Amino acid sequence: MKIKQTALVTLLVVSGTIAAQQNDTKIIIKDKKGRTVETTARQQNMPHFIQFGIMSHSHDQFREKYKVDVAYENCVISPLRSQQAKENNEAVAALLTKQYGESWKKDLGIIPYGL
Repeated sequence: MKIKQTALVTLLVVSGTIAAQQNDTKIIIKDKKGRTVETTARQQNMPHFIQFGIMSHSHDQFREKYKVDVAYENCVISPLRSQQAKENNEAVAALLTKQYGESWKKDLGIIPYGL
């Protein structure tokens, strides 16, 4: 019985880790006609912070002002994806700080993952 439980837990962890790494972060934007469109940060070729979990609030004003988005991914975080998100967020934060000083942090309203 313990072997079945261990195998099941292992399968769930591994499948969740693989699924988390395959997600392409979705973002919601308004197109030129003002319609709401679901796209991905990668398709928009836009720098973005990576957050995990449920979207806390809209970042439309931040996106328009700084040309940087916040992309939310699911709650399952593998060690690899965690490290990638941290490195990404540090790089985006350094870019914003270099261009705008510390003021962008107040406008963002959240602390990006890993910072």
